[in-house]
Formats: sequence, C-alpha cells, structure tokens
Amino acid sequence: MEKKIFFTDLDGTLLNDEKEITPKTREVLAKITELGHYLVFISGRPMMSVMEARRGLPVSDKNLYLIASNGGVIYDAENDKILRENRLTLEQADYVLKYCEQAGVHSHTYTDDAIVSKRQSEELTFYQKTIHMPSLITDDIIGSLDKPPLKCIAISGEKKNLDVVKKGLTDWAKGQVQLMFSNDKLLEMIPITSGKGTALKWLSEYLDVDINNTLAAGDMDNDISMLEAAGVGVAMLNGAPHVRELADRVTEDDNNHDGLVPILKEFFGC
Repeated sequence: MEKKIFFTDLDGTLLNDEKEITPKTREVLAKITELGHYLVFISGRPMMSVMEARRGLPVSDKNLYLIASNGGVIYDAENDKILRENRLTLEQADYVLKYCEQAGVHSHTYTDDAIVSKRQSEELTFYQKTIHMPSLITDDIIGSLDKPPLKCIAISGEKKNLDVVKKGLTDWAKGQVQLMFSNDKLLEMIPITSGKGTALKWLSEYLDVDINNTLAAGDMDNDISMLEAAGVGVAMLNGAPHVRELADRVTEDDNNHDGLVPILKEFFGC
C-alpha cells in the first residue's frame, strides 16, 4: 500500500465553529490512521496552541505530525521531536513590530510559551479567547526574546487597517518576509523560507511520500501555498471565495457539516 498524507488546517476547516471535530469527521480520521496513512495538523497558531487543540481531539499520536506558525515549526507527535524550524531574524521582527506600532495597529510576537506584547490590548484579549497562551507585557519586546521568533502578527477589527499595514510593508518584505491573512482580523508575518506549502513539501519528502499522494484542506489566504503544493488541494465551502477558486476541489458542505468527509473517503479509500 502506498502511504498518503492528509494535511489539514484547523480553524474553519477540520474544526467546526465550536472548535470541535464532528463525529463523522472523527470517524474517518480514525480510519485514515488505522490504514497506516499520515495525519498532519497544520495551522497558523503557535505550537503551544496547536498542541492544546490536539489534546482535545480524539486521534492517536501514531503517524501524527503538527505544523505550527504557518509552517514555521514541524513536530513529530509520535516521537515527541521537533523536526524543523524557520524563524524570523530579530531585526525583521523589530522592524515589523515598530511599523505596526507607528501605524496604530496592535502587533505581537512569541516565545515558545508566551505571547509578547507592549500592552494587553482589546485585540490581544480577543486573540487569547482562541489562542490560550499567557501574555508577557514589556516595553522591550525584542530584548525579552530568548531566541528569534517564528512569526509576528498584527490584529485589527477593521481589515482595512491591516490592508494598510500589508501595503506599507510589501516593498520591504520582498525576498525576506511573507505577509498573509489567516482571517480578516489577523495579518501574519513569517519568514520567506516558511509557509504551509513549503512545510508540506518538506514533510512529504522527509516521509518519502509522493506529492501526488498528498491531500491538503484549508479555507484562508495562509492555506493557499499548501493547496497549490498538494497533490489535491481542497477548499472549504465556507472558505474565502478566492481560495475556493484556486483549489482543485471545493467541499459541498461547510466545516460545521462534515464537509471533508466525502473527499477523504474517496482519496484514502475508507
């Protein structure tokens, strides 16, 4: 049997709006792993948050991999081992954070176990409703980091504010930093060597799985590179219109109604 890999985004894709896996989707994931295929949770969330989400999901660690920070870190759950990391430089993180500060838009970065920010803003409190990580509040963000961060993020309730930030950073970012939306309230800044598509290709090669035997599912801009890199790229019915347009397939139902189940059964023969 040729092994296959299912790369899946979490929020808005594998998880319903209550941040749960519905019973039918849970059943098909169990069958996929029982058949010996690989399961990969790949998210823009920091690894601490991905691990927390994983603990609440009814899947085994066998053949399970976690990819966090939009491809910034790849973790082998079965062997409790970090396989790969891509980090911003401290200079890149400092530039991004200062630019957002000057633009009047909340931004922050991370240590491995905390969100590092200048203030406990409304935006940060909103973010922590999903990303359950403690805050480290400091005037010296860069000086508080024990190593370069995997990513930075800007948050605003108004997407137009983030559009301004993205446009303003675009020329500076070319060739060194990727700028992408994980939803209309979150603008992500990650290394040029990172990204979900890059992580998909790297892990497929590491596991010696032909790229044609990979299926990826997502719903937002930060999933695009992954959908394009996979053998089959699947966009959720509830995904952004431009993401649906470029995908190989679009689910017939949304993330609240087991949209992935028919496609998974077909691809993995379960």
